[in-house]
Amino acid sequence: MKHDELTELFRLHYNPLLLYMLSLSKNRSVSEDIVSEAFFKALMSPDAEIRNFGTWSFRVCRNLYFNYLRKNKRLAEQQDESVADDRKALIDEIIDDERYRALYRAVELLDDVHREAITLFYFEEQSIKQISQIMNKTEDHVKVILFRARKKLKSLLEV
Repeated sequence: MKHDELTELFRLHYNPLLLYMLSLSKNRSVSEDIVSEAFFKALMSPDAEIRNFGTWSFRVCRNLYFNYLRKNKRLAEQQDESVADDRKALIDEIIDDERYRALYRAVELLDDVHREAITLFYFEEQSIKQISQIMNKTEDHVKVILFRARKKLKSLLEV
């Protein structure tokens, strides 16, 4: 991949990928490391391997995160308050509109699968087809997950 192309892709995709990884890992440094590693993989990959960089990068980040969890199971279970505060500050830095911040914090209360689907669909504006490729699920299953996630989110926001 050419340097100019990668620079432009980095500019366009870094924040969305970072938000996505934050929604999964809840840890700023882990999220930044994974996103950086995904861009390194893009740099080292042949151009023909990456057809749709957006979908490819989300999938790579997701796979890297699950690899990280397998290697660091104990570390993933130990999240202290400083990590949560750091994550909140980063979310506030990335998301400008206060309404979206409040919604994003409500989404954080969902379980992992529902949070991931909602984040990809609404915050990252991925299509159902792209989400199914990223999450390795059928399109119909993604639709069911989104339906249930919306229902749970609605009940959370009505309180």
